[in-house]
Amino acid sequence: MNTVKIKNTVLGEGSPKIAVPLVAKDSDGLQAALQDLQGLSFDVVEFRADFLERAADAGYVMDCLRQVRAALPDTPLLFTFRRAEEGGECPVSQEVYFGLVQAAIRSGLADIVDIELFAGDTEVKETVALAKAHGVAALLCNHDFYETPPKEDIIARLQTMQDWGADICKIAVMPQSPADVLVLLDATQTMFDRYAKQPLVTMAMGKIGVISRLAGETFGSAMTFGAAKKASAPGQINANDLRVILNILAG
Repeated sequence: MNTVKIKNTVLGEGSPKIAVPLVAKDSDGLQAALQDLQGLSFDVVEFRADFLERAADAGYVMDCLRQVRAALPDTPLLFTFRRAEEGGECPVSQEVYFGLVQAAIRSGLADIVDIELFAGDTEVKETVALAKAHGVAALLCNHDFYETPPKEDIIARLQTMQDWGADICKIAVMPQSPADVLVLLDATQTMFDRYAKQPLVTMAMGKIGVISRLAGETFGSAMTFGAAKKASAPGQINANDLRVILNILAG
């Protein structure tokens, strides 16, 4: 399986890397959120642009992205605008969504961009190609906030991401029972063992799914998300606590 190197961080080898979301409603809040990163142990910062009050304003979003990049020049930076359809904070049209993601790619400020698999086939493929042309890693993803799809569907979605050129393939599901968590972990391991050519990022959300955020090295997930102060998804735990647990599990 290929690894993906972003600055000095390598996804797909060793313990899962810890990504911490930056969540703020405006530039001042972003500055405060950046301060909250002091003393935290993390490998990647995810800028969640959809939490901004002016999230649909591409110029403003790029100014905020520039602010983050200036504060974290050497940290791998993931740009994410999560659509409302997959649990995001700001409903926008397909045109606005892809405009924002493509602006982030062209800006040269982001190392990785989050692209939702089901946002539109043609546009997704075009955006992946644009990322490759600009030397930006494409993280293709899918989030199901209501249920856990069958194992075969999870694997099929991850394979589609890979087939469409993803550098990193991510899926997050909502378990309704402990058995659903096992479905997610089983799908992850099967994908990792049989089909994966690129790093995988998988998780079961919510309290029931917390174990999936810790067990990546065992089952094949290369990155996990930990919170600074405000979590960006259900079930995230503090990044420092996450590091301690991951180190214990790594032996």
